[in-house]
Amino acid sequence: MTSIRWALAAGCLLVLAPAGRAVPVVGQAQPDCLPFGTVCVGGTVEGSFLVYASADDPKPTVKVEAPKFVKVLGTKTFARQVGAANSFTCVEVEVAIETAREGEFESEIKVTVGEVTTKMPVSVVVKTRKAGLIRLLVAGTPFECAATDSGKMYKAWTDLVRDAGLDTSYLLVRPKQPVLRDLDLSKFNCILLNAHALLSQTTDDVQRVRAFAKAGGRVVVTTSAFFTGSVPAANEVLDGTGLELLDQEAPRGLKNVTPKADDFSPEVVKAGIKSATFFRASPIRVENGGRVLVSAVGFEKAGLGFVATAKVGKGEVTVMGVSLWWLWAVGERGEGTDNAKLLRWLLAPPLAG
Repeated sequence: MTSIRWALAAGCLLVLAPAGRAVPVVGQAQPDCLPFGTVCVGGTVEGSFLVYASADDPKPTVKVEAPKFVKVLGTKTFARQVGAANSFTCVEVEVAIETAREGEFESEIKVTVGEVTTKMPVSVVVKTRKAGLIRLLVAGTPFECAATDSGKMYKAWTDLVRDAGLDTSYLLVRPKQPVLRDLDLSKFNCILLNAHALLSQTTDDVQRVRAFAKAGGRVVVTTSAFFTGSVPAANEVLDGTGLELLDQEAPRGLKNVTPKADDFSPEVVKAGIKSATFFRASPIRVENGGRVLVSAVGFEKAGLGFVATAKVGKGEVTVMGVSLWWLWAVGERGEGTDNAKLLRWLLAPPLAG
């Protein structure tokens, strides 16, 4: 995956594309497809994508045609500059999958911006919910327009969900709106909060997440200093748990590291996890009952972790100092390691203390 960096310039969104990455063209969609994988009947499944249009018309007419299994939640139009000299009008389209009935669904969403029509492939497998499946709530959804330009990058994550039998719901995160909305959190076993959710969380969201853990749920917080402002937000959730995410990265030259065998806790080793890689990870300070699951590498201070956990009431809160968790687990940097196995283990029901 090519990483996408963001900045604000001259009142519009500026995308700083890495060297060698092709500049988007009018009519291009990002990502190029939405493969939601396997979900369960009754789940909440949301995502978004972007369509690039000509900058000549800042307020174009927009028409979205979706198949019956897709509900269009809304659109918004804004200016974007890619690099130093490539300007676009962009249309973001938010969608949700209708999960009222089971089946395999595959079609296209047609978006006409002005006179240019873009086709977005979308697919999902909806299965009947079975008793005993781990019910996971992901906030925010990885299937969103800023995550990647290639939908193929989702395959390993959706394979993990299918193989692990996770009953997963995905929430879009919207600025200035409660992340968890009015969902009944007691229906879930685990909540995963990413950087976007943390940056948008309200005081009520924080209180509800902490109450969820105290009642016996598992909370997994995943972000790093790469997402400015997300670390202090993560620590609002972690306050009082004995875990503190530090707003820093590994020193230059140690940004991509592989911990040694003795950097893994006995319970992680017992779970069959033998290797993992971490890229630009932020360290976690652990005290007052917290415990390190994977030790941090490349920092002078001893006792820090890249993954750590703590008991909270009847449940548990776990924090990973990584961003783009789904890519970390199963993408380029996770190949040949047990990153995916580690994430799958972390999303299981609360561990015995």
